[in-house]
Amino acid sequence: MALVTMRELLQDARKRKYAVGGFNVFNFETLGAVVEVAEELKTPLVLGVPERLFKFTDAEVLSAAMVCAAQRASVPIALHLDHGHTYDGVMKAIRWGFTSVMFDGSNLSFEENLKRTKEITRIAHSLGISVEGELGYVGCYECFQDMNDEHIVKADVAADFANKTKVDALAVSVGTSHGAYKGNTELNFSRLNELNTKIDVPLVMHGGSKLNRDDFRNSIQSGICKINIATDMSSAAVERLKAEFAKASNGTNYINLMGAVKKGVKDSVRRYMLNFDCISKAI
Repeated sequence: MALVTMRELLQDARKRKYAVGGFNVFNFETLGAVVEVAEELKTPLVLGVPERLFKFTDAEVLSAAMVCAAQRASVPIALHLDHGHTYDGVMKAIRWGFTSVMFDGSNLSFEENLKRTKEITRIAHSLGISVEGELGYVGCYECFQDMNDEHIVKADVAADFANKTKVDALAVSVGTSHGAYKGNTELNFSRLNELNTKIDVPLVMHGGSKLNRDDFRNSIQSGICKINIATDMSSAAVERLKAEFAKASNGTNYINLMGAVKKGVKDSVRRYMLNFDCISKAI
C-alpha cells in the first residue's frame, strides 16, 4: 500500500466509526512490532515519533526506516510527527518524508496557539501534508483527581480554532492524561459529543494508555478517530526485559533481548488495536 496522509485515514475512520491507532515508535524493534501487527490485523496505521525523541536518538535515520517500512507495508500508513513544539522540528519531519505533522501549542495562549498552528497548516497543506492541532491541555497527571474543568476544552472555542486554522485533525482534552496515571477514568463524554457535533474535523485522543474497552468504544462513538498510544508500549518493553533477565540465570545476549522486546510490544499493540474497531479496515 502507498504511504498516505493522516487526513485520508481519519476521514475514513470518521465515516465508518472506528479509530486508527497512533503508535509512537522509538527504535527498529518497536517500528517492526507495530507494522507487523497492523499487517496481521489488516488495520490502517499512524506511525508516530514525538519531537522530544530527537534528543535521544538519530531521528533522521529512524525516520528513513519508517518511510521504508511504510512503503513496503501491505496496509496504508501515515507517518506522523507527534507533539511538535517548534517550527524547526516540524520542518525537519516534513523534510524527512512525513505525511502528517502535529503542532502542539496547548501550553501557549489561545491566540498564539491559533497563530502558529495556522501558519504551520498553511505551509504543510501547500506540500500535501496533514496537520493535527491540539486545544485544551492533556498533561501528565499522577491521578485523574488532579484534573479539573480548566483542562477540558470548550466546544465553541474548539470550533473556532478548527475553522480558523484549517487543521485536518484536532486533539482535544476531555479527561485523559499522558503517562502511567492512577485511579479510575473520568472521561467527559457529554463534552466529547458536543465537540463532535460542532467541529467538522476528526477528533484525536491523547493519553490513551490504560483506558478500558468501554472507554475506547464510547469515545469512538462520540467522535474520536485516532487514539495515541506510547506509554504502554514502553512499559511492555521494560517488563519483557525484566522477565528475560530474571529467567536467564547464566546471562543472555542482546539479540535475544531485542526479540523479547519486539514480542512484548506486539502483544501490547495487538490488545489496543482489538479495542479500536479497526480490524480489517485497511483500505
